[in-house]
Amino acid sequence: MRILSQLALIFSAIPAMAQFSQAELGFGYTYAAPINTMKRNISSGNGFTLDYYLIPNNNNRLAFGADFNYTIYGFDKSRQEYTFNDGSVAPMDIIVNNSFMNFMLGTRYYITGAEGKAVRPYINVRGGYTWFRTNLNIYDPDDTDHCKPVDKDLLMKDGTVSISGGGGLHWDLSSIFKRRPPNTLLFNLSANLTLGGRVSYMNTDGPEPGHTHHTTDVTARFINTHTQVVHEHHVGYLYSSYVEMVEIRAGFVFRWEPQLFR
Repeated sequence: MRILSQLALIFSAIPAMAQFSQAELGFGYTYAAPINTMKRNISSGNGFTLDYYLIPNNNNRLAFGADFNYTIYGFDKSRQEYTFNDGSVAPMDIIVNNSFMNFMLGTRYYITGAEGKAVRPYINVRGGYTWFRTNLNIYDPDDTDHCKPVDKDLLMKDGTVSISGGGGLHWDLSSIFKRRPPNTLLFNLSANLTLGGRVSYMNTDGPEPGHTHHTTDVTARFINTHTQVVHEHHVGYLYSSYVEMVEIRAGFVFRWEPQLFR
C-alpha cells in the first residue's frame, strides 16, 4: 500500500508541474509471454489494460501517465467433495485462478512530431509494481451463473518492483471513420519487455518438481489447512523466478482536450 500511495502522489502532482493540451484514455487486450526462466514455469496469459496519459501543450511528442494491466496466466476447474463447517459434505466446483497485475507510471515519446500524420510510431518507458496472485473459489454447481462463491481463499500473493520498455504506434482512425474529428480516436499497437525482481507465484498446470528450479509442491498441505477441500485436489506448484516477459497490446485510445489543465 505504501508503494501505491507514493505512485498516486507522484501522478497527482503531474498537473501542477505543466500545462497539458490533450488527454488520452486507452483500453485494450494484452498478450503476455514469459521468457527465460519464467517461461519454464508458466504459460502465456491473456488480459486487459487501462491507461491514462497527458500531453504537454509545449511538446506534442511527449506524453506522461499511468497504466493498469490485469492478466490471467492459469485457470483450473474441477468438481470435488467439499466439507462445510458443520461437517456436511457436498460436491462443489473448485476454480483456481492464477493472475498478475501491473500498475506503472510512464512516459511516451513520439518519433514523429506532426499530429496530422495517420500513423505515429513511439517509444515508451514505464516503472511500477507487479503483483502475482492465486485465488481459489468454491461454487455451488447448481448455481449455473456462478454469481457468488460459497467460499473463497487467497492461496498465494507476492510482488516486486518492475520496469518496462518498448514501442508501438498510434493509428488515427479518422481516416476510416470520416465523420470522426481527426486525432480523437486512435488504434494502439505496442510491444514491451517487462523485467522485475524475484517473485514467488503458483501455477495450476506447471511442470512437476524436479523438472525446473525453485519449485515447491504445496497442494495438499495448503488445501487442508485453509480451505477444507479434500486433500486429493491438486492446486498447483509454487515457483520462484525473476519477472521476465514480453507484453503485446492492442486496443483503442480516446483523446480530448482537458479544459481543467489549460
